[in-house]
Amino acid sequence: MAYRQSNLLTPCYRRGIPSGTFGPVNPALPSTYQFMERLFKEVSSVFPDSYIHLGGDEVDFSCWRSNPYVQAFMQRMGFGADFTKLEAFYIEKIVNMTSLLNKTSIVWQDIFDYSERHRPLSVVEVWKQGCYLCEVRRVVKAGLRVILASPWYLDQPGPTHNWARYYTVWPLAFKGTEEQKKLVIGGEVCMWGEYVDATNLTPRLWPRANAAAERLWSDERQTSSVDKAFPRLQDFRCKLLRRGIQAEPLYVGHCKHEYQGV
Repeated sequence: MAYRQSNLLTPCYRRGIPSGTFGPVNPALPSTYQFMERLFKEVSSVFPDSYIHLGGDEVDFSCWRSNPYVQAFMQRMGFGADFTKLEAFYIEKIVNMTSLLNKTSIVWQDIFDYSERHRPLSVVEVWKQGCYLCEVRRVVKAGLRVILASPWYLDQPGPTHNWARYYTVWPLAFKGTEEQKKLVIGGEVCMWGEYVDATNLTPRLWPRANAAAERLWSDERQTSSVDKAFPRLQDFRCKLLRRGIQAEPLYVGHCKHEYQGV
């Protein structure tokens, strides 16, 4: 979309002149919001889903910082040199657009971190590492719903048996009220392209994603044992292999059909 609508992007400057490169969407242009309004209306007409993910993570501010038009806009808006306020301004306008289309917006937690007015945000997806339950608690204390992704980044290289780490995540294991814990509406298994392409996507995904799925969908009281989960996950992997899905092994072992010709 960005290359076909290059007029939406921010021209980067170097030593006061355009460098010929472009950065993120230009939030200082009225035409940006006119286009986004048309885009989201079309998206809404094609996809009836009630949720829409607006992104907003890890925006590089260097191009905005170099652009004199963006700098002048920030001064008019009273943002000073705080580009997090500019991003929050942009996302809030987009959230308002999608709300008018009866869509519930999901944003990465960066927007929650940057925004002084949290009310317009509907769902915050927590992705930052470290004490991710601390991040969850911080969001629900503000009265916002949460999707947890931090502990389920499958693209990170590591041994296959780290499925046990995914399995033993307890999304509600933070200090909070029952009402706050009800604001945790789910989790998401994520995979990015730094270490993954078409050659390893499927085996990197399966069967480890199933460990997170059982954690999110099953009663914790009945699925707290890693030892009992292993044979279930092993059996699931064999089912995938029988269907032609290249799921990587969990440990030394084999599937019955590999030796029985089933």
